[in-house]
Amino acid sequence: MTELSLIGHIAELRRRLLWSFLSVALGMGIVYALYDHLVTFFMAPFLGNGHPLVIHSLLEGFITRFKFSVIGGIIVSLPVHLFHLVRFVFPGLSNKERQLIGWALAGSLGLALLSIWFGYHYFIPFVVRSLLTSEFVPSGVSLMLNYEQSVFYVLNFLLWGILTFQLPVLLEMLLVLNIVSRRALIRHTRLVVVAIMIIAAIVTPPDVISQLMIAGPLLLLYGITILIATIFGFGDSHV
Repeated sequence: MTELSLIGHIAELRRRLLWSFLSVALGMGIVYALYDHLVTFFMAPFLGNGHPLVIHSLLEGFITRFKFSVIGGIIVSLPVHLFHLVRFVFPGLSNKERQLIGWALAGSLGLALLSIWFGYHYFIPFVVRSLLTSEFVPSGVSLMLNYEQSVFYVLNFLLWGILTFQLPVLLEMLLVLNIVSRRALIRHTRLVVVAIMIIAAIVTPPDVISQLMIAGPLLLLYGITILIATIFGFGDSHV
């Protein structure tokens, strides 16, 4: 492969950034056009529990749709960004590093889909039901859930879930590269458990059951990560 000069690298980077920008714009257009169908998906956890959503200002509907389209466009275009990032970086990587990144991307996608499925079908409905019970909402208090806040609550939680579930992929990569060792992970398991509980407390409402519903799968994935590393001999030594 022909090596590029500094000017060539800058031109290549500019071209790939342009494609990424255009993909965001196209993604925004797609999400905007499909907004009615998509927003129904995000309102379902509230409507399914018999709680209609209300709008509190004239511009709220427009602002919600625009913000949703921007965020959705960025999410939809992520595969394009990853493709151009990999194409830009891969020429300088060894075959082993390319394979590592390929497996990491595949694992990252799988865990992202798992987090969406788990969060949408189990965690979010549970949280909505729990927070709207008489324990938190006294009798005689009318519920008027805000449309924008409710839609972005679901969206934000799913995004936080996706990011949180990427931790096992990052940890496995560190083990493969011998940046950390299995022995160190096992030795510091208690600290990891505390860290996972803190992360769960940050991304969930302030109740123990919600925190355990996030911390449980993360602890399981942590154990699976160490098991995979043990089977394939990753992280045998600390370099």
